Amino acid sequence: MSDNANKKETILTYVSDVHALVEHGLRAIERQRENLKDVSHKAVPPALAEALRVLHRQKLEIESRLETLGGKATGPVKDAVSAVAGVAAGIINAVRPSESVKSLRDDATYFSGLGVAYLLLYTTAVGFDDSETAKLAERGYRDAAKTIMHLDHVLPAVTVEELREHNPSVRNSAEQVRTMVSQAWDRSQSLSA
Repeated sequence: MSDNANKKETILTYVSDVHALVEHGLRAIERQRENLKDVSHKAVPPALAEALRVLHRQKLEIESRLETLGGKATGPVKDAVSAVAGVAAGIINAVRPSESVKSLRDDATYFSGLGVAYLLLYTTAVGFDDSETAKLAERGYRDAAKTIMHLDHVLPAVTVEELREHNPSVRNSAEQVRTMVSQAWDRSQSLSA
């Protein structure tokens, strides 16, 4: 296999992997939106709608890039993996229906993993001088980071609301938590700080 063919195959693999992750996220978050459509937490439906908007756009961009590269959106192995992951997510939803905080927590975990996948795709694309795939990966990484930051903003308030359903005296700690999150994500601090 030539060096160019090897590079193309590697890029296709990474793009296809990200596509499978986006597809899985779409299915899981669409189920959440349906399960949580009537929750009293006003911030939950818009957060899910925004996550879906981001993922739908990413899906279209990834499929376009796959087509340009000569690949397909899914393959039998990725379909099987996604199906198993979808069944597992369905079981989780059946065990924990309508738990907004846990759903949003799962979404934050998902977008963190998706961000890492985009980071790897970006690294690979830059390493192989594929500027179009690098641009796609950069947008995807930024989307994942922004979605995580949005969920970091929404989760404290929704957590307090859920806690108050069983214990009305719970103090509203959302603003203090937001300050902690902001300080934790300060890029000027080193890991050892």
